[in-house]
Amino acid sequence: MFRLKRVGFFLLLFAIGLASPAFAQPFVHPGGLHSQADLARMKTKVAAGESPWIDGWNALIRDSKAQSDYRPLPPRHINMIDRGRAQRDASAAYLNGLRWAISGDKAHADCAVRILNAWSETVTEVPRGNDYPGLGGIGIGTFAIAAELLRSYPGWSASDQARFKHMLSDYFYPVCHDFLTRHNGRSDSAYWANWDTCNMRAVMAIGVFCDDRAKFDEAVEFFKNGRGTGSIRNAAPFRFEGGLVQWQESGRDYAHVMGGQGLLMELCQIAWNQGLDLFGYDNNRLLGAVEHAAQYTLWKGVPYTYYTNSDGANQFYISQNYHGRLDASHFELVYNHYVVRQGLKAPHVQLLAALRRPEPGEIDVLGYGTLTYTLDAAASPLQPAPPPTPREVTATPGLERVELKWSPSGAYSAHGYEVSRATAPGGPFTSLYSTTRWTTPSYVDTDVKPGTTYYYTVAALNNAGKSVPSASVRAVPAKGEALPPDSRRVSAAGTLYSGAAGNSFVVPASGRELDGSFAGQLLDGDFCITARLADWQGSVGMAGLTVREPGAGKLRAMAVTLGEVGGRLARFRTRADGKTTVQQGCDYTWLSVWFRIRRVGDEFTAYQSSDGIEWFQIGKSTVALPRTVLVGLVASTGVTPPGRKATDPAQGIFDHVSIERKPAAPPAAPVALAATALDGGVIRLDWKNTSSTSQSGVKIEASRDGAPFYEIADLAADASRFENTGIERPAALRYRVRAYNTGGYSAYSNVAPDAPAPQAK
Repeated sequence: MFRLKRVGFFLLLFAIGLASPAFAQPFVHPGGLHSQADLARMKTKVAAGESPWIDGWNALIRDSKAQSDYRPLPPRHINMIDRGRAQRDASAAYLNGLRWAISGDKAHADCAVRILNAWSETVTEVPRGNDYPGLGGIGIGTFAIAAELLRSYPGWSASDQARFKHMLSDYFYPVCHDFLTRHNGRSDSAYWANWDTCNMRAVMAIGVFCDDRAKFDEAVEFFKNGRGTGSIRNAAPFRFEGGLVQWQESGRDYAHVMGGQGLLMELCQIAWNQGLDLFGYDNNRLLGAVEHAAQYTLWKGVPYTYYTNSDGANQFYISQNYHGRLDASHFELVYNHYVVRQGLKAPHVQLLAALRRPEPGEIDVLGYGTLTYTLDAAASPLQPAPPPTPREVTATPGLERVELKWSPSGAYSAHGYEVSRATAPGGPFTSLYSTTRWTTPSYVDTDVKPGTTYYYTVAALNNAGKSVPSASVRAVPAKGEALPPDSRRVSAAGTLYSGAAGNSFVVPASGRELDGSFAGQLLDGDFCITARLADWQGSVGMAGLTVREPGAGKLRAMAVTLGEVGGRLARFRTRADGKTTVQQGCDYTWLSVWFRIRRVGDEFTAYQSSDGIEWFQIGKSTVALPRTVLVGLVASTGVTPPGRKATDPAQGIFDHVSIERKPAAPPAAPVALAATALDGGVIRLDWKNTSSTSQSGVKIEASRDGAPFYEIADLAADASRFENTGIERPAALRYRVRAYNTGGYSAYSNVAPDAPAPQAK
């Protein structure tokens, strides 16, 4: 009896060991991003010329880094190492290794080996470059992934492989490990998620190639429980009703959101090939984050929660920077694992995967997922037809510019748009702008001649072709005039004004900080000044709103501005009694941005907004200013912001400038919303506006299958009809609308149709 109990005890221990996430079983090789079964599938499908694999293959072989004559450039001096160089060479090794694994062409394997050997022969110490302790993990991880592809190639000798493993373990791994454990001596939350995720991916990939279980387990543990921002609950900190999850960098910009998510997805793919499911960890938390980003990229609204870190980044609202950008190459991996393999729902991931198909590669996340991750051709078709024609196109004239907006189709099948322009109603129309890399439904035409009548059309694009152009709309850009009679200016010679776009100004920049150029007016008593900083040119240091004591010299003043580091810091400065205090807004504020200053007695409150509807307080100051002060716009000189030319005249460009005694009240809600299903997958909405004179626009929201509502369209103030096109299941949708102005949103209209939506089967 005792002997049987002992046997049962040891069997239990054995079972527990097998169930552990870090069980000590031999590594599977190849077992990086691709298993042997994955490579066999690619080889078979490409040899047969089967779509969509062959389409992905054709994209791969056009990549300049996938050519067998690629030449690596390892650094001569390790303290001068450049992470961009490492990423390019590592990607080239991976892509050439992939071409060999699929085609059997040894020239590509030999090229990949030359790259790997060149680096292992050159690197003889731990890198110490400018940003290598952090972002260097991108190239390091890709080197290890590439090496895993080549480990079975007879042309890569055992001694060369041993030297490469030595480089990974002794020189590269310490960089990644040190960053994840010390974060360069800073707080664990000081760095953004993509800094952690690239190093986690690198440590795991090194563990696999070097058969080092401790390193592999280190990456797994950090993914689950790490203190830094790359661990899954810190990288995706806010989960919402319906399953969407906000990414840690959502208030920063969407290039970094996509990059961090792609790197973490590749880590999960490596773990999956080693028999460990991190994709599904914490109830598919990572999928919820990618679906949130995909929904936002398709120009649907998503929930957002304020986020900050140990540096006080103050991310009040979701970022507009890179909103709609399609340069992300991990959606085929996400779609094929969660939707095709696991049978889960991720409708916006599925749409983005289809938009990118055949998926290209990129430099951080390796991509080419149509070739490498497609599991079922029937589940991964190419776009069958061009997208529907854009609707609700508007052209708003401004000061020497025209702003175009339109509504994306409900099919969400456009990966870009073409804007065409003419000077006569019937044309001829000439293409003005065309992109296949942005879903953004807007464009600003600045190459205009004021006073000229322009006509515009918009067509939607995807890989199947171009839609029929929209009906044309017209606009006449305004010419700059002298300032209104009651205006004042300080060091702002050449300031232009127009009543277009809600009062527009171009303010030439001069001076520094609070003493920059001023354009505005003398104002007595309490007030609320609001404006949108639409753009800037040249070496603008700061631009925004200001309140000043009348007179000369460095008198009492305050300003809420955008500028400084990378032109992205929103700050509220107050100068009084010879001292200047600074209160911090969003650290990642991007053009365009709305600012507001409100005075009540001697109390001044500054706000910022991404849309002029929802406002967030930056700071508040109490200053004994005279009752009559200068109130207006400010533009100072400084370091040229990114994307601008130092040779251009420095100036701030403002519109929607208003001065009121107090903020506007929100408009009344629209009423009598009705939904009518038309032929061809179109749903027509009709409603009545109850305060069209006080509202700035109307937004449409939809709910599918009873899920939370999300924004789908932003319409003009007088809009009372909207047609949602490209709808596959009209009965699954319900709608509501609300009006808005600079005072905020109205209440919602009734929901239409009022019957609950049927659940999808």
